[in-house]
Amino acid sequence: MDLRNQALLAALAAAMFFANLGGAHLWDVDEAIFSQAAKEMLQRGDYVTPYFNGGIFPDKPGMMYWLMISAYKVFGTTEFAARFWSAVFGVGSVLVTYRLGRLMFSPGVAFWSGLMLATCINFNVIARAATPDAFLTFFCSLAVLVFVSGTAKARAVAATPNERNAPWAGQTKFEPSWANWALTYSVMGLAVLTKGPVGVVLPTAVIGLFLLVMRAPQIAPSERGGWRGAIIDLLRWIATLLAPRHLFGTIWSMRPLTALAAVLAVAGPWYVWVGLRTDWVWPAGFFGVHNFGRFLNAMENHRGPIFYYLIAIAIGFFPWSVLFAPTINNARRQLADRHHPWRAGYVLVGAWFAVWVGFFSLAGTKLPSYVVPAYPAIALAVATLVDTWLREPVAIAMPRFWTRMAWGTVAAVGLGIMVAMPIVGRIYLNGDWVLALLGIIPLTAAAVGIVLGERGRARAGAWTLGGLGACFSLALFAFGAAHVDRYQENVPLAGAIAEATPPGQQPAIGSLHYFRPSFVFYADAPIAKFESVDEVQTFFAAHPTSAFLLTTDAQYERVRASLPPGVDVIHRRPKFLRSGEVLLLGRRDEAAATAARNATGRPPKSAY
Repeated sequence: MDLRNQALLAALAAAMFFANLGGAHLWDVDEAIFSQAAKEMLQRGDYVTPYFNGGIFPDKPGMMYWLMISAYKVFGTTEFAARFWSAVFGVGSVLVTYRLGRLMFSPGVAFWSGLMLATCINFNVIARAATPDAFLTFFCSLAVLVFVSGTAKARAVAATPNERNAPWAGQTKFEPSWANWALTYSVMGLAVLTKGPVGVVLPTAVIGLFLLVMRAPQIAPSERGGWRGAIIDLLRWIATLLAPRHLFGTIWSMRPLTALAAVLAVAGPWYVWVGLRTDWVWPAGFFGVHNFGRFLNAMENHRGPIFYYLIAIAIGFFPWSVLFAPTINNARRQLADRHHPWRAGYVLVGAWFAVWVGFFSLAGTKLPSYVVPAYPAIALAVATLVDTWLREPVAIAMPRFWTRMAWGTVAAVGLGIMVAMPIVGRIYLNGDWVLALLGIIPLTAAAVGIVLGERGRARAGAWTLGGLGACFSLALFAFGAAHVDRYQENVPLAGAIAEATPPGQQPAIGSLHYFRPSFVFYADAPIAKFESVDEVQTFFAAHPTSAFLLTTDAQYERVRASLPPGVDVIHRRPKFLRSGEVLLLGRRDEAAATAARNATGRPPKSAY
């Protein structure tokens, strides 16, 4: 049964993440930057120092690039290859989540948590994108799994048949061996090679907060009742957690020296090597700008309020996010029993969520992908509701009010899509309204779910929600993304450059106040960034042939009178999902002559 469930989830996740994986071109900004960086490392034959657009690129460590390069060597330098390992690690994260559910809760929680992770919107985004988020989610979740396995292993032999289904059931002591700690921190070292210090700081904080709570002595409830008593009890509990002896004793029990040695042994050599190779320019940019800078300031205008991630998760975990409210209610009801067998699992899931969401809520730079490593914890929490829903009387686990609210929310999402997408299409997609048809999927599921809910058919309702997640994500990302991709400007503009470049020549490309990383990938040439007309004039003077400039219609009107003679617009495309146009400037006579030569195979008469 266990192997069958894992095989089923692996097959489902593979179908979700690999279906038409290369069907859309790279999306700006992150996908294109990371794919091009790996491409440049491959072209240079330098597997130590990341480069982008010809310069040192101190954004992410080497792990992602090395794996992308391995896929490039097998599949070619394609979109599928760039995204291949993200999909692989996406499948891996689903299986890791399953194993966590199996150890911490029950077989039912294990299965449903894996299904939720594989079918929610935002995890499908990162598992189908050439970014490090799927890598980081896998390694951080795997580190937690190694820790959980180490604390559950000693108990599994002596457990009763019911407890054997969840070795953590009723467990109160968590004391991994030195070898287990070393392996846990070694996995975190791989996360550090993927995205930097966050790969060890946050997973360690998750485990540390869990142990801090589980090792804390019980406190007697306050004699004062009501909300004042509840506040007093909370403050006393926090004081107990932060008591120096308890706090530092817990930290020391986690073997910090082992952590330092393991992480340095795994990740340290590359960081030192890239530092020596770049005169420490790469580490200075990586730690100073892309770690501390991103935390303290909102970079690339990615900012948001303190509750940003609560909204992002509600959207990103759809359709399962419609169960968040009853999930909280169910957990509160079960944890009212201090001896509930799932208490330790709930504490770990809560610590996992609190650390990731709390940390990035305080950060200056905010992006929905930053908290995706908390999605396995969210999936486990919601799966406890579904598992309870299927085992207990429906009126207790999932009262009819909650099912009506859940399916009503699904219906509202469907209606919203059908209303909003034609408007978006009219403004940004040349009147294309096809994506409005995606709304039919949640509307149909809501209609079915409401009927099932009224009849008390919990299992069929849960499967309907799972089917909604699978169908909606597949339709949105495997097919909808490919449909919208037709409106991207990167490939047509790169094609126009190739068509206007004489055979055997390397084009010189510049950009004036409009730069997209995907231009570098598809033009297969570095692109210089200009800020002034003087720089543009110098650029065209230095390149009398095969010189091209990317800019916008607004910028063109500002500089056209100052352009060198003969330089004009040779191609134009609407901006993707934005107002205005992107223009490609070049020497019109040269471009026309080259296009004619490419079409006929010989120079045109005017060129003789």
